[in-house]
Amino acid sequence: MRLEPIKLFSLEEIGRDELNNPIKEPVLIGLYKGAITQWTTEEIALLDREITQSQRKLLTDAPKNVIKHAERVEVEEMTYTLIDTKSDFKRWRLVHVKEFRP
Repeated sequence: MRLEPIKLFSLEEIGRDELNNPIKEPVLIGLYKGAITQWTTEEIALLDREITQSQRKLLTDAPKNVIKHAERVEVEEMTYTLIDTKSDFKRWRLVHVKEFRP
């Protein structure tokens, strides 16, 4: 598996609109390595079809405390929203992500 550079972003409030809704902007919180991985046949059989169609897996070396604050990740010029940290190995984290659509 070839790891690519990834960028992790948090969303910080920069103001409010006319209806008092927060306006948020992505702020870079870290540069790490990672790769979008494929679902295995077993995972597809066990998980709901909606999950395997709309979500991907991200394997990264980013620390757990950075991932906890991250809301978006950019990998190979694609932006994803972080959904959930699924596994925390000693050196790697496995995170479910969903393609970001503004």
